Amino acid sequence: RIAHVGVHVRQQNRRKGEFGQPKVVITASALVPPQATGGTWTMLGWSSTRPEWQPYHFAQPAFHASAYPEGTGDKKTYRQRWDDAAETVERALADLADELDGTPYVVTVDELASRRMWDGLQNMRQGGSPGDGNNRYWLPGTTLDRDDRPQAVIRINIESEEVPQPVSTTRFVKAKDSEPVEQDTATTLYQVTTDFGAPAWILCNVPRAFDGDGAGRLGSKYTRWDAKASVFSDKKEERRKGEMPQNWYSMTASEIYPLACAAGVSEEALAITTAKLCHQSQFWDGRSRFPVPLHAANQMDLDHPQYRRTAAPEEKLSRELGIEVAAEGNEEQKELHL
Repeated sequence: RIAHVGVHVRQQNRRKGEFGQPKVVITASALVPPQATGGTWTMLGWSSTRPEWQPYHFAQPAFHASAYPEGTGDKKTYRQRWDDAAETVERALADLADELDGTPYVVTVDELASRRMWDGLQNMRQGGSPGDGNNRYWLPGTTLDRDDRPQAVIRINIESEEVPQPVSTTRFVKAKDSEPVEQDTATTLYQVTTDFGAPAWILCNVPRAFDGDGAGRLGSKYTRWDAKASVFSDKKEERRKGEMPQNWYSMTASEIYPLACAAGVSEEALAITTAKLCHQSQFWDGRSRFPVPLHAANQMDLDHPQYRRTAAPEEKLSRELGIEVAAEGNEEQKELHL
C-alpha cells in the first residue's frame, strides 16, 4: 500500500508579443491505493493554477480552463525562479500527505526537467548530503516533517543523448557448461552497476513497428555501422539491395534511478514497480516512456491550449491569385527542458 506521485515541471518560454519572465508550469498526479484489499485505485491531480488535490478527471479540465500562471512581477534570477518552483512542489507534497492520511508515497520526476531544482538528482551529487549543492532543496519533500516525506524519489531519464542505447543482450543459461546466448532485442529490465551511489536500471523498449513482426527487420542483428552495400550484377542471385536507405529499428532505453529516503525501502522493488507502471499504460496496449503517474501529469500540460502554440493567422485574400488562402499556423515542436 504505497501511493505513486508524478511531478512534471516545464518552463514556458515567451512567445512572440509576450513580455516578462518565462512561466514555470507544474502539474502532478497521484495514484493512490485503496483502503481495503481488492478495492479500486484512485488518481488525483494537482496543478500550479489550481493548487489543490482533487480527482484527476476534475483537476485536468480545471487546469485547462485557466491560463498558465503569470509571474509575480518581481524580477527574479534564474536560481530564484527554480527555488520558488521547488517550494511550490514542497507545499503540494505537504497537502498530499494530509490527503493520504498516513499512506506512504514515492515521488517520480523527469531528470532532465527537474535536476535544476534539486541537487540530489544530479549524478555529481550522489553520495553527498543536503547542503553540498547550490540549491535550497536537495530532493522533493526533504523540508517536510519526517512523517510527511516521501519514502523514495525515483528519477526517470529518457533522453537519447544521455541514456546509453542497448544494441544487444546476453542471456546466461543456468545449465552446466553452457555458453552465454547472444540475443537480438529485449524488453526486459536490467540492473546496471554504477560508480556513484545506488545501481541504475535500464528498461529496454523496441519500436511498435518492430514489435509487430520481427521477421526481416533491419536492426535486430546489427546496427547501421555494419549495413551491407548494394551489389549490382548480371546474375540475379548475386544482386543485393543496399541496406542503408531502408528502415532500421533499434532498442530504446529508459533509465530508472531510485533514491531511497527511508530505512527498509527496497530500491530494486521500486525499479520493478516503476517498470510495471510503464508497461501497464492507461490508454493503449503499448508501453509509455514515463510511468503512469508522471505520464498523467505530463499529459495535463501537453493538452493545455497554451502549450507552446502560436495563434493561427487570420485568413487573408491573395491579390495575386484572386482567391482566399488560409495560412496555416505553425506549431513549435522543439521543447526546452531545464
